[in-house]
Amino acid sequence: MISLFCAAALHASTQDVELLADNVSKNGDVVNAEGNVIMYSKEYLITANKAVYDQKNEIVEFFGNVNSLRGLNETSRTNYLRLNLKSKEDFATENFIMDKEAEIWMQNNESCSDDGYYRTKGSVVSSCNIQDPDWRIKYSSGKLNKETKFLHLYNPVFYAGDVPVFYLPYFGFPTDKTRRSGLLIPEIGYMKNEGVYYKQPIYLAPYESWDLQFDPQVRSRRGFGIYTTFRFADSPYSYGEIRGGIFDNFKRAQEKLEYKNEKHHGIEFEYDRSKLAKYLIDGDFKEQLWIDFKKVNDVEYFDLKEKGGLSDDDDSLVASRLNYYLTTDEHYFGLYSRYYIDTDKLNKKNTFRNDDTIQELPTLQYHKFSNSLFLDNLIYSVDTKYHNYTRSVGTEASQYELNIPLSFSLPLFNDYLNLKFSENLYATHIDYRDNFLYRNGGLSSDDSANYVNHYHRISLSTDLAKAYDSFYHTVNFELDYIVPGYQSGDINSRLFKEYQYDYDKERGRVNQNRLNDIASNLYYEDNFLGELGKDYTQRNFGAKFTEYIYDENGRKFIRHSVRQRYDFEDEELGDLTHRLDLYFKNGFSIGNRFEYSHENHEFEKIQTYARYADTKFSASINHTYENVKRATDRYDKDNYTILNASVNLPNFYKVFGSWEYDWEREYNKMWRLGVTHNRRCWNYTFVYQEDIEPRTSSSLSYEKAKKEQGFYFFVNFYPFGGVSYDFSKDKEYKAANQ
Repeated sequence: MISLFCAAALHASTQDVELLADNVSKNGDVVNAEGNVIMYSKEYLITANKAVYDQKNEIVEFFGNVNSLRGLNETSRTNYLRLNLKSKEDFATENFIMDKEAEIWMQNNESCSDDGYYRTKGSVVSSCNIQDPDWRIKYSSGKLNKETKFLHLYNPVFYAGDVPVFYLPYFGFPTDKTRRSGLLIPEIGYMKNEGVYYKQPIYLAPYESWDLQFDPQVRSRRGFGIYTTFRFADSPYSYGEIRGGIFDNFKRAQEKLEYKNEKHHGIEFEYDRSKLAKYLIDGDFKEQLWIDFKKVNDVEYFDLKEKGGLSDDDDSLVASRLNYYLTTDEHYFGLYSRYYIDTDKLNKKNTFRNDDTIQELPTLQYHKFSNSLFLDNLIYSVDTKYHNYTRSVGTEASQYELNIPLSFSLPLFNDYLNLKFSENLYATHIDYRDNFLYRNGGLSSDDSANYVNHYHRISLSTDLAKAYDSFYHTVNFELDYIVPGYQSGDINSRLFKEYQYDYDKERGRVNQNRLNDIASNLYYEDNFLGELGKDYTQRNFGAKFTEYIYDENGRKFIRHSVRQRYDFEDEELGDLTHRLDLYFKNGFSIGNRFEYSHENHEFEKIQTYARYADTKFSASINHTYENVKRATDRYDKDNYTILNASVNLPNFYKVFGSWEYDWEREYNKMWRLGVTHNRRCWNYTFVYQEDIEPRTSSSLSYEKAKKEQGFYFFVNFYPFGGVSYDFSKDKEYKAANQ
């Protein structure tokens, strides 16, 4: 009877609610409920020891052990709650509230809310555990915008444990992942040569389909600049970014730091789309368009995006790419373009700047996937390409390529062996532009070249597998014999730099000795086109062996492979390639891969690694040695080691470090040592790092580099975001062998 009476009493109110209790009494318009009070509606579920309902004013007051659920995510606990059912306003004292979706909680001396805001006084907020939070923010007052989910805090003090760390007069952050316009966390720092650094990101997100970010920055001793990023999604199948920026050096800073440009500027465009032709053509095919365009005047444009200048885009050769393909089960069509900016050439003392850099605009490819011809085991495929190599000065070319392999397979001995015969045709035609030959003191035009190569190939292969008591062994062994067929034409390995010769001739400074030396890089360059290698143009025999060993649980234990060819015409062995990897149960693995040139009696490449990882410790060491001989009898040599290690410590700490050493140039490329602490509600990292980066100088000598030494601090508070700080200094560095 009591429950029915209370439900009827509240049914006429603004909200359709029900009130249940052990004891209920009514005095005029006031209903008193005591003992196991429960009130629920579409929006609320509230329990308390006692409740008083003013029917006339539609106000309910709850007393003692008040627990409230509002919606799907908001829960609170207090000893007193006043709820206005008509205006949906409430007031509470000593309130604890938690948002399950945002995974944050607030503890308040007083709180009140309406349709627009949730307001608090004398409060604490955190996303860590309630009893002993790792971090928390205490503030005098605050308000949460219920619509935008943005929390405003006034006079906040940040605590790490019980220790106050810093104070701000105001701090605001979103409590959900909705994109919204506003100021992002600034970056502040100091650099010895560049002074005080300040960057204030400004974020605009007026629509779901695009947003815009401005990153103005100032370096008090160097200059100022601004970078901009425009992100957009113009369809459900695409995404793009347009990035650009400019940094203006103070004239005195440019001269002191010896930067070749007073202004560093650039523009970038990145676009990815998976539906283009499908809008016009119905069919069972796949397509993809990817564009990555960059136009810069030097690599400092990339470095200046961040304070530390440790950009991944610090290669002096900046490449722009366009890739598009359309493919079916039988056919493939591709369109590719490459545009290169060699920033090392963009020097006022460099005569031709980037004009003599080869560009690939465009490359077209058609490929017919392997298919049977007349018989199931008679297989063919077709691959054709067109390349347009262009540049402002120097030799250009249009190249047409055709590659057709035709093979016949014959299984032997109940499929234990497979015998394959193949006929392979490769042909190319090249139309040169501005290509000249220097002979006997004069120039003659070389307008075209043709090259055809046909060869026969016989292969015998086997794939074997056997299970033993404690391991499983697979073996692949292949022998192939190549016999040249029809061959015609050739492609010159070196091109004459007629534009450099004309330039020197006009000024009367032709170097006759280097003019007659085809290995000279002053008047000659490597041809950007080449013939097939000797493996396909001379009679040779090859062997390839690959084996895997798995343990009784199916875990790979050994990978081993060897490749070797022998050339009958030169009567010499080709390059030997060997690889061995061992994988142990305890998380340790070790491996080595090398390529040995019998012709040059040199190891051209050696790569060795060792890795170990378990739940507490991980480490790896990698060593690479390369010594590759070029067409000009010059060796390009690299010899470096990279070491990484990390240790997981108690209480969610990890210590990590890295070291990179260049043995060829005898210097530490980079080393770092750091510690990180990871918890669900926050993480932070301290790092000390020294790094040597090349610098684009105003002179033609690019020996100079900068050595950056820095201490870095990163901290992230879930779900509010993170901040970073670093103190670093730069100084000139010159390698020991320079």
